[in-house]
Amino acid sequence: MTSSPSTLQVVTAALEVAGLIEVIHGSNDVEISGVTQDSRTVQPGNLFLAWRGSALDAHDFVAQAAEMGVAAAVVERYVPEAEIPQIQVSDGRLAAALAADVMLGSPWAELFTVGVTGTNGKTTTALLAQHLLGSRGAAAALGTLGLVEPDGSVREGTGGLTTPGPVAISTWLADLAEEGAKSVTVEASSHALDQRRLDGVRFDAVVFTNLSQDHLDYHTDMAAYFEAKSHLLNLMKTKGCAVINAADAHWKNLPVEGRNTVTYGIDEPADLRAEMIEPGPSGTRFRMASPSGEVDVDLPLIGRFNIENCLAAAGVGTVSGMSLDAVADRLASVPQIPGRLEVVARRPFTVVIDFAHTPDALRGVLTMMRPLTSGRLIVVFGAGGDRDRGKRPEMARAVAQVADLVVITSDNPRTEDPESIIDDIVSGMNGSPFERMGDRREAIGYALAQGRAGDLVLLAGKGHERYQVVGTERQPFDERLIVEEQLGRMGEAV
Repeated sequence: MTSSPSTLQVVTAALEVAGLIEVIHGSNDVEISGVTQDSRTVQPGNLFLAWRGSALDAHDFVAQAAEMGVAAAVVERYVPEAEIPQIQVSDGRLAAALAADVMLGSPWAELFTVGVTGTNGKTTTALLAQHLLGSRGAAAALGTLGLVEPDGSVREGTGGLTTPGPVAISTWLADLAEEGAKSVTVEASSHALDQRRLDGVRFDAVVFTNLSQDHLDYHTDMAAYFEAKSHLLNLMKTKGCAVINAADAHWKNLPVEGRNTVTYGIDEPADLRAEMIEPGPSGTRFRMASPSGEVDVDLPLIGRFNIENCLAAAGVGTVSGMSLDAVADRLASVPQIPGRLEVVARRPFTVVIDFAHTPDALRGVLTMMRPLTSGRLIVVFGAGGDRDRGKRPEMARAVAQVADLVVITSDNPRTEDPESIIDDIVSGMNGSPFERMGDRREAIGYALAQGRAGDLVLLAGKGHERYQVVGTERQPFDERLIVEEQLGRMGEAV
């Protein structure tokens, strides 16, 4: 959907209410046909949104956008060579989110909106919530996988971001509303929250899954990381509800006084509790208890962390008006979450792909897999380049504590030297044995060649991704196809 024609005055009014305007250069009595933050997608009559980014300053493109016919721009600093009206603001990111929302007609108001944040579990929780809400009408999810449509198809276009930019968010919400969707669940990354990408949206429910070390290359410390995550609470509607993991002590510091909340947890005081847990090889049975009653749940997912994700989604379901029985019925038919404990081979041994790429996520997955594996637990993992270096040795410690055979390799090296990344990881192995292979394809082949009946091979870190980022390029890299190819060479059926 394209934004509705409007005037610069309408956008200016919204920015004035937010207290963002510093100076109006030129007339604001100008017709605008649409909104963009990308000079490559400029159309005549558009409103161009510019702010200073960490790697790029969009003000460098304002004059070019003016030559291409934009009607006006929202800027943080005046660009005199661009002879168009310019609304100078104190915070270009926030102004962009508000302007996009105004131009697209606040599409969130027509949807039941859910925001999910946390270090681990965002994608699974969002897709579980989407599945539950699908019982009440067409439901979508927006996040790491792209835009997951109500029919399950995926519309890509997030540019590799968990949460896309403000124009894309408002545009996709408008598309969903126009297509008849009734709800959308949005993954809210800490970067997106800190950069105000979601500030043009208001949520009926917000979910806080867990908080552990990640992204400290960006946030510097855990206090700043928590502050970014907690901003989601500010985007909740007045009558909205916060769904909070009671087991995570960090969330006890959320300023929830006077707000509606639903807590969840396993065998501990919470509004939604999982009790009498019976784990199985392909699913989990447990009793879900709440102040309004109890219900048995047959979840076709394994792992304690998936029970927590399920409870978080159940909290969203109850906030939307679903009964516990309806939630349990719907949870019994949840689909496989792409790249999350995804079994890609079962013979002659099991091969699993998972997105785990933090110390806590790796620890959780491996601890869950250990009792389910009769043979050895073989793990292939690496760490992303140009990201939090501090977590790399912690990832190694988490793996070394549980795995029988460890193969350390590349993940998405980006612009870092893969061998330097591996050096950082190795520093946390503390004398535990491991194999080192910089080529991830080679590492996967080696791990599979070691496998025997009863073993489980975990390929951790990339999950749903079908590419590897080397330098600044995405190169095709589908671990499912690689496993099939390697096992085929070994003469084994997948």
